[in-house]
Amino acid sequence: MTTNQYNLLLIEDDIHIGEKLLNTIKALEIIDKIHLSSNLKEGKQMLVETNYDVIILDLSLPDGNGIELLRWLKEKNIEVKVYIFSMNIELKKMCLKNGATAFFDKSKDFELLIKSITTTN
Repeated sequence: MTTNQYNLLLIEDDIHIGEKLLNTIKALEIIDKIHLSSNLKEGKQMLVETNYDVIILDLSLPDGNGIELLRWLKEKNIEVKVYIFSMNIELKKMCLKNGATAFFDKSKDFELLIKSITTTN
């Protein structure tokens, strides 16, 4: 991995949104490795096995809420940028309070999320 590339974990249970994000992000030259998980349990396992620089996290997952993962990351002292990508904008303040780097509204912020990924240091 070169210094300007990083590893990204995408935790998203909607197959259409997941594929769109995956394909768009794969095209970015700054990504070394990208992995997709559709639930919290698998996402946590991936985080234990691999060091990621960035996580794109949905909040509404089949086995819980993404805020649980934010709290788990804090508890385990895992330093990683977490971009929340969710329709549930009412939880924005709670996500930021629990360590999210930024919050993006799924209904309108797709391009903004991609731009933020490309400018991550």
